[in-house]
Amino acid sequence: MKRYLITFTLAAFALSCVAVAQAQTATAAAATTTARASQHLIGEVTAVDTSGGHITVKTDAGSSVNVNTDEHTTYRRIPPGQTSLAGAETITRADVHAGDRVLVPNGASAPQAVARQVIVMARDAITSKRAQEQQDWRARGIGGRVAAVDAAKKEITVESGGPRGGGARGDGASRGEAEKVTVAADGNVRFLRYAPDSLSQADAMPAAFSDIRVGDQIRVLGNRAGARVTAEQVISGSVTRLTGTIESVDAARNELTVKDANGKTFNVAVGTHTTLRRMTAEAAQALAQRAEQRRAASQAGQSGAGDRAGRRDNGGDAAGPRRGAGGGDGAGRQRGGGGGQQGMFGNLPATTLAELKKGDGVIITGTNGADASRLTAASLVAGDAELVQRMQQQRRRGGGQRGASVPGGGTGEGAGNPERP
Repeated sequence: MKRYLITFTLAAFALSCVAVAQAQTATAAAATTTARASQHLIGEVTAVDTSGGHITVKTDAGSSVNVNTDEHTTYRRIPPGQTSLAGAETITRADVHAGDRVLVPNGASAPQAVARQVIVMARDAITSKRAQEQQDWRARGIGGRVAAVDAAKKEITVESGGPRGGGARGDGASRGEAEKVTVAADGNVRFLRYAPDSLSQADAMPAAFSDIRVGDQIRVLGNRAGARVTAEQVISGSVTRLTGTIESVDAARNELTVKDANGKTFNVAVGTHTTLRRMTAEAAQALAQRAEQRRAASQAGQSGAGDRAGRRDNGGDAAGPRRGAGGGDGAGRQRGGGGGQQGMFGNLPATTLAELKKGDGVIITGTNGADASRLTAASLVAGDAELVQRMQQQRRRGGGQRGASVPGGGTGEGAGNPERP
């Protein structure tokens, strides 16, 4: 039984160590296993005291715990993705370094006791695996919005802006146009669902095909042939975006109240994984400039299309110019700026819930449930209310839903990155 429990926990650990506390409870037996597994300590090593025998671990919940070890403690190292101790490498405490991921069986239930076993995943191995996964997503990933779900065929229709950095579409359509892709998900597919307070794969929870809903944001990894993708991994969730002004902040309950431009009030919960950042005037100006560039490129592209149509009518060159500010390569470069916009949001200074105040403008990306007026934030960008309003106006003029002012991007954004919907 003990070996089964460790094996189960390692499987969850390999999925970024989040699902241990959130495994589905379809049966009473699974619920019992989950409760026991949640007693294990999981986190990242921040310090190792080789002389005193202490390993400091920052848990996934954000707390710092000192793990006590002695000469009887055993250390086993497994590669990322390994789901059992079979073939695990025996190491010593000297081989454990800051940045490594560790699992300490029963470490959460008895934090003061001496650990009998420490299971390690090396930081460098994790980094390498993540880089490989991201490259795979760039090559074979698509992202978009769920347009239809066929439960009988286990197929999903996805409205997608096309693969980002993942090869040619092959249908002659412009990369800027939305397309519909059929996702076959009837094989051995790994389904994940966004956590309430995170849009990262690292925090996603195990799910099933039946959890997917029309309107969900979705990312699919698989092999594509034309307009059909055979899925290997599907990550989905209901993503809501809210822009408004803070009415009140309850730091004790990790909640705030936000009123949107229409006067509707929302209660917003801030979770463990929520990222909080503050917009600077310099970043807002840069985003506004990008929005204006997109608007100018779009207008130039429309003008270029009209010119080409006129040349066709007059027997001229139907192809028109191949390069320019508004079409072809120029437009492609403009659309490619999305990654830079995401990077800009990621580089904004961090803030805390306690630093937010009434009257601040906020741009929130998150999830909601049955009550549409309640929202759990995955990311929140705060700033001067007038500044945020000006950003939104620039966004509407410069590119609509796909504008730069919404963290996480619009439909189809982030298809090449498993850490962004």
